[in-house]
Formats: sequence, structure tokens, C-alpha cells
Amino acid sequence: MSAKGRWVAKARRSDTGWEIHTIEPVGMLNQFRGSLSDHGAQNPVWLGLDMPIGFVDAWYNGANVKDFKALLSLLETDQWREFFDVCQSPDEIRHIRPFYPQSSGAKGSVTRDHLIKALGLADFNALHRDCEFPTRKRTAACPSFWTLGANQVGKGMLHGLKHLILPGYADGFHIWPFMGDLETLCKSPGVTLIETYPGEIYGWLDAKSELTKSNQNSREHYLHKLRDNAHANGIEIRDAVWNDIKDGFGPDHGKDDAFDALIGVMGLIEIADGRRPEHLPRTPSVLEREGWIVGLDPADIKPRHP
Repeated sequence: MSAKGRWVAKARRSDTGWEIHTIEPVGMLNQFRGSLSDHGAQNPVWLGLDMPIGFVDAWYNGANVKDFKALLSLLETDQWREFFDVCQSPDEIRHIRPFYPQSSGAKGSVTRDHLIKALGLADFNALHRDCEFPTRKRTAACPSFWTLGANQVGKGMLHGLKHLILPGYADGFHIWPFMGDLETLCKSPGVTLIETYPGEIYGWLDAKSELTKSNQNSREHYLHKLRDNAHANGIEIRDAVWNDIKDGFGPDHGKDDAFDALIGVMGLIEIADGRRPEHLPRTPSVLEREGWIVGLDPADIKPRHP
């Protein structure tokens, strides 16, 4: 939600592989989006977003919405303007306004059951998209409609949806996977928005180091291992960038927000170079409604028991 927490890491192909040349605050989203459009006019550009892109399949049925692209059109209408208003009280929750709560309120006054019952779902698990369930390597991601707790993502998602995805879609940006797989979307110039999850990517990069992301010393140790591994794969971090981040992203360099941006771009490079498959399930619910976390292997998701 805070502009100071929005960072971007930028990489481009070089003669020998890849160069990570910039890690910086995103800044004003209109200007950022314009810069993306300018670069995408001549080349395929991927933008990984550390936020959900898509909603749980069951919600579309209750909201009488066909799919994600149809929702984007609806969100431009007056009828759906309240979608972006997070509910404060249970009586405000409905399919056209599904995010809850705005704040924690008095102890015991806000519960998950309020959201579950208002949306006609069986339990809290029913709020999760398939890609948000726990895997063998990480815990479950927080579902977007539940906006309470340190790991909530819904409020930031709403901001990104309103100020980047919707206007970007109007500008002609592609949104993976709703407009095609990555190979299809890279056949011509343009900007493709892709859902990434740094917590998923850590395990791909083979840094051979335990990581406590919130600890600067831990980030520093991980980064040095990561740089060695990246170099072996033809990924160079520009010296000026490395000098800023080699101490583990201190307070002046974005801390774990900027660190996550670096992890995100390195994950996209893994996919672009074919070391990590896209792992996109070819099911209608994923391709049209829920979306997917890029690179997440469906086989890694823990079985769910009734």
C-alpha cells in the first residue's frame, strides 16, 4: 500500500546472458506505466507483480461474472465502483464488494466467518485460489479477500489493480495467463503482466543458504551465494547495483521490499532461460478466472483432504 514499499528490479538481455542494471523505487505509477509502454513498443517486456492477479473460481459464480477479462470491463462501470472499497462491517460484504475487513476493530468483532458466510462459501479454504494452497516448500498464501494480518495482500492488490492493471489493460498490456501463455505473448512486442511470488522463487535459485528475509545479515549471506550462482548462469549484477545491495539491502536501499524485487526478476530470468518451466495448468478455471503463480509446479501443492 505504501509507495516506499514499491520497488522494481530491472534486467535486460546482454551479449552473454542477462544484466540486472537497476533496483529502484517504482515512483509514480502513471510514469512507470508510461515507461513500460515505451519499452514495450519495440520489445517484449515482462513485468512480474508480487500480488495476486485473479480471483477464486467460486466467487465468479456468485458474482455472475464470466471471467477475469469480463471483470476488468465491469470494474470500469459505476455499478462496480464499490468493489475497491474494503468493508468495515459484515453487513457491507457482498460479491460486488468482497474485501474485508478495513481494520481489526474491537477484539472478537471481526472474524473470518463474516466473510465466508457473506460470500456463501463452506470454509476459509474456499477463499483460496488453487495456487495459494500450501506446498511442500511454503505455507499457504493469504487469500486476497481477507485483508487482516501481517501477510494480507488484498489492499495492495486493489491498489495495483486500480492503478496499474486496469489502465495497463486499456493501454494494451497483456495479462498472463488470461491472454495466452508466455511463449504466445512473447511473439510480438508488448508488455506482459505476470504474477510472481518471491516466497516461491527462493527455492529455485539454489543459493544453498538459509534465509530469514527480515534480517539484513541473513539477506547479505544469501545474496553473496546467490550472486555466485547467478554468475554461473550468465546473470550479472551491475557493479553500481551490487555496491548498493551487497550489505543485504539496508534501510536506505529498500530492505526486504527491494530484496523481493531482485528475487522476482531473477525468477523471471530462470523461466525466460528455460531452467524453470512456466508450469501453467491448462484448465479453464486457471486460464480464465483464477490465474496462477508463474513457475509454481502443481505437483508441489500439498493434497487437500475433505
